[in-house]
Amino acid sequence: MGKKVRDRYHYSGAIHMHTTESDGTKTLEEIAAIGREVGLDFMMFTDHMGLTNREGGLEGIYGDTLVVVGYEHNDEADNNHYMIFGSPHVYPHDLTAKQYVEAARADNALGIIAHPIERRSREGKYPPYPWLDWSTDRFDGLELWNQMSEWMEKLKPYNQVVMALSPRKSMVGPTEEVMRLWDEFNQKGRYVGVAGVDAHAFPVDIGPFTVEIFPYKVHFKCLRTHLVLSKPMSKDLGTAKKQLYEALSGCNVYISNMRWGIADDFQFYAHQGERTVVCGENLPSVENVEIEVKLPSRAQLRLLCNGRKLIETQADRLEYAVVEPGLYRVEAWKGRRGWIFSNHIRIGIE
Repeated sequence: MGKKVRDRYHYSGAIHMHTTESDGTKTLEEIAAIGREVGLDFMMFTDHMGLTNREGGLEGIYGDTLVVVGYEHNDEADNNHYMIFGSPHVYPHDLTAKQYVEAARADNALGIIAHPIERRSREGKYPPYPWLDWSTDRFDGLELWNQMSEWMEKLKPYNQVVMALSPRKSMVGPTEEVMRLWDEFNQKGRYVGVAGVDAHAFPVDIGPFTVEIFPYKVHFKCLRTHLVLSKPMSKDLGTAKKQLYEALSGCNVYISNMRWGIADDFQFYAHQGERTVVCGENLPSVENVEIEVKLPSRAQLRLLCNGRKLIETQADRLEYAVVEPGLYRVEAWKGRRGWIFSNHIRIGIE
């Protein structure tokens, strides 16, 4: 389970999936078995407006796979979808987005905005479900990359067959708009960026045919969210859940599209003397700080500060002497396809 990389422990998993308890097409036990088969270290379930799987005692460690159950809350207009983990119950459906964000924060639950920016027609069977209420900043993170959202937004009448038969090939990466939004929020506080598979495995009509788009196994072979822990993940459910939620709220995270390569040993460090920090951590000053990046293979490697690109090079490693305070993060691209995206290291700022 997981992989040791230097003195840290990396775990990859899937966030945002649905079972037959809402609009998914398999039970939690069936989906967990698929997750184990493809090597997921953790799985985070988010059925719509319900915690029946958790209430039924289905959270647990399945082999080497940690399974936790939250839920996806939405407002009465079916917008402002919010993934909530660790709440004592499902909040009332008539709350506004601000109210259920605040309720989750008051209960020390983890809350992540799902598919914050969706751009597709409101007509038809699958309208967009964007986040509209920015009157609160009390959420914990943003879903930067949603597998189903990107697929739906790229679906056109002329490409339906190709998109249905090879859904992973359509994945490009988080949009500039959502990455800019995330960078801006991190100027104000800490907001984790995750990848969401948004797995349903539901049938979609493509012309005269009905096709299951993104079966669960295909979903789990695409977008991953990776944790960077200081200790191995516990075999005790309560302790492992705490490690998972603390890593996410602490932004000790990077995301990847494993379609373009396994990213489990991606390395992104900032060194200052004998001190070394990773994603989500900080150094108090820029004095004698050096950033080190190592990729599993060569790619178009980008280093950004406060959302501004500092370096772009075709390489599998990079060293950079820091000269300005800011929020540093890394992107790796395979051609025009996004591969790895780190959360921020804070240098010289709170």
